[in-house]
Amino acid sequence: MTIGFEIPVFGANAAFKAIELGASRIELNTSGSYSDGGLTPSLEELKGSSHVRVPLRVMIRPRGPPSKPKARDFIYSDEEFEQMETSIQRFKDAGLLDEGRGDGFVFGILKESQGASEPGTGRRKCWVDKERCNRLVKAARPFKAVFHRAFDEIVSCDDTGIAIDDRYAWRAGLDDLGACGFDAILTSGGLGNAIQNLAMLDRIITRAEVLGIEIIIGGGVRKHNIQQLSQQLKLKERGSSTYVHSACLSNTVSEDVDVDEVIGILSHLG
Repeated sequence: MTIGFEIPVFGANAAFKAIELGASRIELNTSGSYSDGGLTPSLEELKGSSHVRVPLRVMIRPRGPPSKPKARDFIYSDEEFEQMETSIQRFKDAGLLDEGRGDGFVFGILKESQGASEPGTGRRKCWVDKERCNRLVKAARPFKAVFHRAFDEIVSCDDTGIAIDDRYAWRAGLDDLGACGFDAILTSGGLGNAIQNLAMLDRIITRAEVLGIEIIIGGGVRKHNIQQLSQQLKLKERGSSTYVHSACLSNTVSEDVDVDEVIGILSHLG
């Protein structure tokens, strides 16, 4: 079975280079935003990338992680949410996206539980903000909707002292995303890198297949660990197409795609 290779890029020039090297899908972020986890590109950056021959997924993220200590990411103000809605509509109105090519948008919004913070973390549990996510998925249509690594924050709310199948948050999060209509989820199976969360990723992929949601595996995916990741998750044996996601950067300052990283990952994906 095919394993797709998605490369997040930062600016239009990087998009064409990634495709020339073998990317089968592109996630477009604004230039200079790698350190923030990727942010909404400009309309000019989308225009510069719109003639690519592979699916193009546009990041919709108005800001990076909050600077306040222990503040959870992906919790947005009303103004920030309006920015996200406006960005999606502006990109759609530009007529640069291609439904037939498989283009879409990448976003994720969480909400925190009410009440006291969790002992030891100073943070409350978090869940999918279903109301806002529903609105963005509807706004994105007919294009694809991808829930990005905000999902890893949800997974982190589970009690790691019990068996994975008995944990609640990750399963509830998947069901919520399915109900919202998301087509795919970008996840590393929890906080940290994918290679650290293989058991959780295995369960997530299996459950997502039942729900009809594609799992995009990201977070520290590199040429030195792609073989282990692919083999332990049995990616080539699964019943549907699976994607791995790697920025393939050797220099995060320049945000330039590293040729050796791309070649190394592709050699193991076949």
